[in-house]
Amino acid sequence: METNRHTCSLGGGVIGASWTSLFLAGAKSVAVFDPAPQIERQVRDYIATAWPSLEQLGLVADGADPDAVTFHADARAAVDGAGFIQESVPERLEVKHELYRDIEDALEPQAIVASSASGLTLTEMQGGWRSPGRFVLGHPFNPPHLIPLVEVLGNDHTHDGVVAAARAFYESVGKVTIEVRKEVPGHVANRLQAALWREAINLAANG
Repeated sequence: METNRHTCSLGGGVIGASWTSLFLAGAKSVAVFDPAPQIERQVRDYIATAWPSLEQLGLVADGADPDAVTFHADARAAVDGAGFIQESVPERLEVKHELYRDIEDALEPQAIVASSASGLTLTEMQGGWRSPGRFVLGHPFNPPHLIPLVEVLGNDHTHDGVVAAARAFYESVGKVTIEVRKEVPGHVANRLQAALWREAINLAANG
């Protein structure tokens, strides 16, 4: 997966900054897309705060450089040359679709794009792509650089080998992956967590 040494993080909010920190710790370079004016300072501050924890967890690989990050207000420039792209923009379908339409013809032929979305389905998001074969769900738990689990999902529109390649990439930076085989709103772990929460409330309410 040598082509995935250069990565991209679409969205520089809390989730995107956490992914960026993890990818840098995995000895990747990262191009961050976010048009917000203060995003570079915010993401660099996040990386500086996250780095000691990543070191304590043994997730900082040889050659990792916390400064191997660039910032772009143009999404097409950000994805240029990236082998793996993690999308963490706001969970509004129209925002995601507009972004996908913008970047699609700027992607490397073998690039994989994974969405962090928790409240949208893969099928809904695929509507923003002309050719969605290399687009998957890569749903983390917050913050991604500390919580190992990531759910990976493809469907009938996903090209053969793409889910396996996405899982291999995540595992190369220390994640624990599960492949979700059935598309359901909220995915798997969130639904289990919600069920446990409801039961805990019920037990507390009933003594």
